Amino acid sequence: NPVGTIDFIGANGGGNRFYKTDKNNFAPIVSFAWSPHFKNSVLGPLFGDEGRTVIRGGYRRSFVNDEFVRGPDNAQGGNSGLSTARAFLVGPAAGNLLGAPLFSVPAPTFNVPRTFAAGDTLSGQNFGTIFAIDPNLQVPMTQEWNIGIQREVGFQTAFEIRYVGGKSDNLVRGIDLNEARIHANGFVADFIRARENCRAQGATLPGTGDPLNRCTSAAFNPAIPGSVPLTVFPGLPGGGLLTNGTVLSNLRAGIPADLVTNYITALASATAVGTNGLTFDQFFLPNFNAGAVDLLQNSGRYRYHSLQAEVRRRFSQGFHLQANYTFQKTLTDASGVGQTRFEPNLTNLFPELEYSRADYDATHVFNLNSIYELPFGRGKRFFSDGSSFVDRLVGGWQVSSIVQIATGAPISIVDPRSTFTRRNGRQTALTSLTKEQLRDLVGIFRTPCGVFYINPTAIDLNQTALANGQCSQLLTGGATGRGARGFGEAAFPGQVFFNNGPGQTSGLERAFLNGPLYVNWDASIIKNIRLTETSRLQIRAEAFNVLNRPNFFFTQFGTNASINSTNFGRITSTFTSTGAQRVLQFAARIEF
Repeated sequence: NPVGTIDFIGANGGGNRFYKTDKNNFAPIVSFAWSPHFKNSVLGPLFGDEGRTVIRGGYRRSFVNDEFVRGPDNAQGGNSGLSTARAFLVGPAAGNLLGAPLFSVPAPTFNVPRTFAAGDTLSGQNFGTIFAIDPNLQVPMTQEWNIGIQREVGFQTAFEIRYVGGKSDNLVRGIDLNEARIHANGFVADFIRARENCRAQGATLPGTGDPLNRCTSAAFNPAIPGSVPLTVFPGLPGGGLLTNGTVLSNLRAGIPADLVTNYITALASATAVGTNGLTFDQFFLPNFNAGAVDLLQNSGRYRYHSLQAEVRRRFSQGFHLQANYTFQKTLTDASGVGQTRFEPNLTNLFPELEYSRADYDATHVFNLNSIYELPFGRGKRFFSDGSSFVDRLVGGWQVSSIVQIATGAPISIVDPRSTFTRRNGRQTALTSLTKEQLRDLVGIFRTPCGVFYINPTAIDLNQTALANGQCSQLLTGGATGRGARGFGEAAFPGQVFFNNGPGQTSGLERAFLNGPLYVNWDASIIKNIRLTETSRLQIRAEAFNVLNRPNFFFTQFGTNASINSTNFGRITSTFTSTGAQRVLQFAARIEF
């Protein structure tokens, strides 16, 4: 209802709650363990004696409330008009002094209930927000299951392999219901015609280069060859303002969704009713008294599947080892990691575009930790009968390691321009390559002019300057440093990524590329020196990032992944959890 109202909690839906209380969350956990003992000649040796092999499985249903407070709180706070700022001068000249008897702050106007139109006005840009919460919102339910087999293989060692899966069909997420109408009403088709009119008009003006950049009007002009009549713009307020600089800039860039937003916000003062009898917002928006109409609901889903393997050796004879490997995949249409869980679709016309690998997905993960006591000194294989001096000298040595190896977080190659909708941050770019060819295009490319994760041959650089290490010349000869020339411009040699056209969005899968490999090795050498029967001195030498290896980081949906960024494909940062370089640490302590 575009002329509806916003009221206090409970006034519209009853009660005093954001949503109905969810009281039917039954969360069972079921598991089993079976240690088989077979006496036949085939299965007996395979499974071993009783207790050497265990088959385990389980199922769990959980209700996850991690963001169940923050999401609704963000939703209710998104409505325009819930806060008001007052600005005034403080000082003798202004007649105001903090703490003075006459000092006062005028109370802001606060009207509830408030119409959508009033909230739209309060936004200051005729683009207010209405954010509602589904009254039947439920705590998200996740289901998890696993089955595995563990086998003791001797030497105090056991091996385990298991499958682990999970799913949910009602994750909390917010979506924008007020997506601008630019397709069914013919606007995109007319946008393309107006853009060509602009090019034709620019060609009649003096200058060189693309005539689009010289254009001063995109209106139909029968005296100009190639100019064609328009069908939608003439009915818009002011005829679509086709001589306005902002409008012409959006036409040149091929971004109709940004043009719609500018019509409603920046150009609102020119909203004289057009020949269709509608203002800009009435023509483009389902609810013309708001910019965003958001709804928090249970529409998100995820699927998780993994193969996990682990080997464990209990601490015995001075040696402990644990290593595990996970091969997994997480698919979801609510892939972000923000607590507010506001994850609108790129477009509600094609919600399936959202279903992809999660931002936090890691295909391969390997971890290892170990402790080894050197076999010297009292109670050990060598020098066990030595004097106290010899024991203090050669005994008590211990080395340990922690190793982590993992594929990087998934990345997407994006064209974040408003060619289809204004929710454009995750829009992928067009490409002439297959997914397999794109995977071959990524890696660590060290050059005299920096490190790249996208092969520099696919970036608009002066390749001769790059090969010769002339870093200051990389953007000469017309090179832009981007992954694509502007929409409609001639491609550069080696270009494989392209901008989406007006009204177009790429079907390239998101997040199918892995970021740079993460490898880290921490190690320590420990010397325990016995002082008395009840006390000892411990000296530790610890190294973090033993290999002094830089772990490069490529931002998911960041500027490095945008084909229109001059930093496209570059690696500009590293993980800093252990520092960018090796760190050595020495310590001593007395234990008693």
